[in-house]
Amino acid sequence: MKVPLSWLREFVDVELELDELLERMGANGLEIETVTRPGAGVTGVRTVQVLRVEPHPDADKLVLVRVSDGTDEHEVVCGAHNFGVGDVVPHAPPGATLPGGVQLERREIRGVTSAGMLCSPRELEVAADHSGILVLPDDALPGVDIHELLPLGEPVIDVAVMADRGDHLSVVGVARDLAAILDSEHRAPAHPQPRDDGPVAVDIEAVEGCSHYVGWVVETVRIGPSPWWLRRRLEASGVRSINTVVDVTNYVALELGQPLHAFDLDRLQGDTLSVRWAAEGEHLVTLDDKDRTLLSTDLVIADARGAVALAGVMGGARSEVTDTTTRVLLEAAVFDPLTVRRTSRRLNLVSEASTRFERRVDPAGAWRGAARAVELLRRIAGATDAGATDGGEPRWDRTPVVLDTAWCAHFVGVDDLDASTQARLLERVGCEVDGDGDGNLRVIAPSWRGDLRRPADLAEEVIRLHGYDRVPTILPAIPLRGGLTRVQQAERDIRGAALAAGFHEAQTSPFVSAAGSLVPLAPGDGAVTVENPVAADARDLRPSLTEGLLGALRHNVGQGRPGAALFEYARIFRPSGGSLDDALAAFGEAWRWDDPQGRPLPTQPRVLGVAAQGVRVGDRWLDTRGTWEVQAILALFDDVVGRVAPGAVLERLQEPRPGLHPGRTAGLRLRGVEIGVVGQLRPDEAAARDLPEPVVLGELLIEPLLELVGGPPLRAPTLVRHPAVTVDVALVADDTVPFARLERAIRDGAGELLDELWVFDTYRGEQIGEGRRSVAVRLRLQAPERQLTDEDAERVIEAVAAAAEREGATLRR
Repeated sequence: MKVPLSWLREFVDVELELDELLERMGANGLEIETVTRPGAGVTGVRTVQVLRVEPHPDADKLVLVRVSDGTDEHEVVCGAHNFGVGDVVPHAPPGATLPGGVQLERREIRGVTSAGMLCSPRELEVAADHSGILVLPDDALPGVDIHELLPLGEPVIDVAVMADRGDHLSVVGVARDLAAILDSEHRAPAHPQPRDDGPVAVDIEAVEGCSHYVGWVVETVRIGPSPWWLRRRLEASGVRSINTVVDVTNYVALELGQPLHAFDLDRLQGDTLSVRWAAEGEHLVTLDDKDRTLLSTDLVIADARGAVALAGVMGGARSEVTDTTTRVLLEAAVFDPLTVRRTSRRLNLVSEASTRFERRVDPAGAWRGAARAVELLRRIAGATDAGATDGGEPRWDRTPVVLDTAWCAHFVGVDDLDASTQARLLERVGCEVDGDGDGNLRVIAPSWRGDLRRPADLAEEVIRLHGYDRVPTILPAIPLRGGLTRVQQAERDIRGAALAAGFHEAQTSPFVSAAGSLVPLAPGDGAVTVENPVAADARDLRPSLTEGLLGALRHNVGQGRPGAALFEYARIFRPSGGSLDDALAAFGEAWRWDDPQGRPLPTQPRVLGVAAQGVRVGDRWLDTRGTWEVQAILALFDDVVGRVAPGAVLERLQEPRPGLHPGRTAGLRLRGVEIGVVGQLRPDEAAARDLPEPVVLGELLIEPLLELVGGPPLRAPTLVRHPAVTVDVALVADDTVPFARLERAIRDGAGELLDELWVFDTYRGEQIGEGRRSVAVRLRLQAPERQLTDEDAERVIEAVAAAAEREGATLRR
């Protein structure tokens, strides 16, 4: 809310210097955005009278203007044509300075020397208009410094308006609050008393949407330019001047915070205005010449023919005030904030009126606003009062709020705030205060302060006016505790494992398109659709992290990177009751989500998703291990399980998944329940996303692992002092035998001596037969109490061979 300082001083006495005033306002809750000084820096500009206007001899669009300041005459080249002989205009002669430090000098323009320039409103920063020269009022004399006529350089204070402080959207509201801060009196503008004898009746049918409606008729109105003082204040407040009637409605809205609307009375049908809900599908052409289709939830003002205005938002074109208007019906009303907000947002139609109604106008201000407008129209437009009529009545909640003053003092942290001081501070903001003798105050908030509804609201007002800087600085007694919870530590470990494995963290959008989503983990559960999507192609909440990560990979490919590996730790969303619920239920019930009414919300577990493509890249060189493979993701998931739920083991089963290579995909089970999947993207799926092969990906449910956090403490393993023995074995099996079975055979055969194993080669060829493969595995063997020998290694190999035969494999010798 932009408030010129001179306008503010009309309603409250301000003796402070500007810097001190701004500091007092900001320190007491009246936050200041900026302070500007339109027209600051203007020097040497004086008024001149136009003596003669002639065409420029060498330019069709320019004129030569002879002007006089009462002493000397000057010739100026000008491109505007909105003035004539006898008009008084501002002249910036050579040596004068305009805003921004622009200094004028004599210039030759098309062969004619111009003695400076004539100034437009924008060049002096008194208005945004640059279409012509500023023509001063008829009583302006030539030879006068422009500062004597216009308040150039006057401070304009831009006050930040909070959502619950609609009273700050007016000069009077800011002045009233400033008076409370300074503990001084404030003055309200004078206006005539209302007359309840108007020619137009008011019928409020939609009482839920409008509590009070005033229709005031004025006649013999002259439509034309507004006087300069009014235009100047509107422009300084960021509102463009239109004509006398429109300017008065805008002026009153700025001054009192009461939005007004003006109807051309002769263009209305019938003698009754109705405030009603719109008919479903009813049409209204608004002042911006757009045909609006209305809903039954929209509040309208209607005459006998139909809707003529959207209540609290914008008027209709059919009843618009024009240059020929002589009779005007002024509307001042109190509309329901939620109703106005709903219509304004649905139609994407935000106006000065809707901004004020949405923040709640003073419910007792309709008569006051209309009367103020009538008084101004009498003064500047020659209007005569033809009477007013209203419907409904001013009403607001006058239920007293009981304030325990001892509690208030403790709440705000100032123990010496006694009951009388608190009562006096609340009275300064207009509250009616009555004490009961027991330290309690019964407080009735004024009509313009709808935000004072609870004891906490009153306490905030008390400390705001008492002064935040007077609250003593006392460190609260806080027990020394801290650190991470077990779940927080587990989440940190998950990210640490992914980063250590060479993956970079990504954050993708939770909103996805329903078409073409790849869902490897528990497919078939469906998706959660958003009722009010942010975009037409993002109507679902993501059922998987896969598509977001693949899109990020595609972006990296487009940037020319040879490879990328990304992970994301986030929630996915599924409809409740699906297969994912069954998997989660096997590990407990803590994962379930309900709304405040106890109704089940969509299933939304935490998931670790990874995707990688291309060569493995180090900080400064390419990794010698080549391209990213499924085994890298398997190793990461094993590490995550080992960190979060030590002792738990992921079992791998070869299972097909939509969009993934059938021979390079595995489901991951924990305690017999599938909680993850890893695989390589099928070539056609990779091509559809413009991704070069190979692309590997995986998803792991973290919720089951978090259920296992907090088990028995881990025991540190015995320190091994003897070197390890490395053994390579190769197992031959049919392609249909999954690696998970081969790994189980190796672990069973090696027993307690096995420290770790790696797959380092896979072979297919004539030597082992068609449809079969050889998987080479490196074993690291260690014993804590002794040095292993070659005989130990041979026994492990034979045990592995025996266990492999039970799984349908043979040892390749």
